[in-house]
Amino acid sequence: MPSARRDFTDPSSTPHESIAAIAASVAAGTRSAQSLLEQARHNAERHADLNAIAWVDWPAALEEARRLDEEARGGRLRGPLHGIPVSIKDLYAVRGMPTRAGTRAPLPALGSDEATLVARLRAAGALVFAKTNMHEIALGCTGENEWTGDVCNPFDPARQSGGSSSGSGVAVATGIGLASIGSDTGGSVRIPAAFCSITGYKPTYGAIPLDGALPLSWTCDHAGPLALGVADCALLYEVMSQRRVAHGGVPRRPRLHVPARWLRGRLAPEVRERFERAVASLRGHGAEIAETDVPQLDDAWSAYTPIVRAEAAWVHRAALDAGGEGFSSLVRPALDAARRMLAVEYVDAMQTRAAISRALDAALADCDAWILPTSTVLPPLRGQIEVQVEGGTTTVREAVLGQTLPFSLCGLPTLSLPLGLVDGLPVGLQIVARRDADAALLALGRWVEGKAP
Repeated sequence: MPSARRDFTDPSSTPHESIAAIAASVAAGTRSAQSLLEQARHNAERHADLNAIAWVDWPAALEEARRLDEEARGGRLRGPLHGIPVSIKDLYAVRGMPTRAGTRAPLPALGSDEATLVARLRAAGALVFAKTNMHEIALGCTGENEWTGDVCNPFDPARQSGGSSSGSGVAVATGIGLASIGSDTGGSVRIPAAFCSITGYKPTYGAIPLDGALPLSWTCDHAGPLALGVADCALLYEVMSQRRVAHGGVPRRPRLHVPARWLRGRLAPEVRERFERAVASLRGHGAEIAETDVPQLDDAWSAYTPIVRAEAAWVHRAALDAGGEGFSSLVRPALDAARRMLAVEYVDAMQTRAAISRALDAALADCDAWILPTSTVLPPLRGQIEVQVEGGTTTVREAVLGQTLPFSLCGLPTLSLPLGLVDGLPVGLQIVARRDADAALLALGRWVEGKAP
């Protein structure tokens, strides 16, 4: 597929106004929810070819924006997101909106007409206005979809946007709303964030409730925000988790570890060069950076694939029992393979995960965080199967998903920050912290912003 670069401004390259500041201007009457929604609609029309939006009812959204503006004029503010347009990945139940999860197969009942996290966003004043496109049933990392069409990278539509929260990443990068809510089972918030040059946060496992969401793997699934900066992600995390992060702080000299042996041979040369520049910059700003090694990381794939596929096949067992019609050729083979899996394979994978988790917990207790690239390669071309890295040829799945899955497999809080562009394409920095250290990680993320140019 030939490259089709477009004139697109890197959203991480210029200062942006925080969601908190924009909400304050709505409260003060100097800005309106209606004007914010109109800007989102303008950007949606301008970037319609990228295919970020799965469903939207603009007149209904405008009516809700008018109500929010009336409440603001009357001094009745719902919360810290009053008037802020937020889109939702199309696997969460949202009242008044269909849920299709990027598939034509029948979905299991979600048990609620609205996910708890969506209800919490609304209660905080968010204008929930659209559903975003995704990789089918969240089982994939590319954003390619036979049924709904590929979600295309805003820097180069010939390239992958990342998945499975592909539409969420593109929506934020192109200004279709001020934030989006994705899900992350193996990297599905962080990969689109990295490929679209925005910020994505996967919190500690269980921090944000997932009732009213279509599961992929209930032991690996996380909900998380995508936005233009860490402060925005922290605010959205607070609203959805109902946990405060104000107590998070950064040591005078943050102790950061790099899993150097694990990264050896995994990175494309241009990604390594950009990462090493970032490491040097952070060291120059006072961070203590050392190498670390957790050999158990090598076993992450052998645990992740059986767990996720077996649980996904169980979630979709009714549709598969009925013949499996409606699953695409990108997804159906993985589900069919999972149905043939032995129970002992699943149990073995769970035991392997437990060993990896213990090793990571011990390693992270020794530092403030790990740092590593979010993806080992630049965004691949759509349809591309293999890529070149320092160690030779590998699959796109291994190069992209393999870099993020250990930390969702083990439920650790992980942040992806933009590192600017290489050859006109985005690179992301991944920061991993110890379990339940969400406040400290978000504080560290704010410290890192601007220090790893």
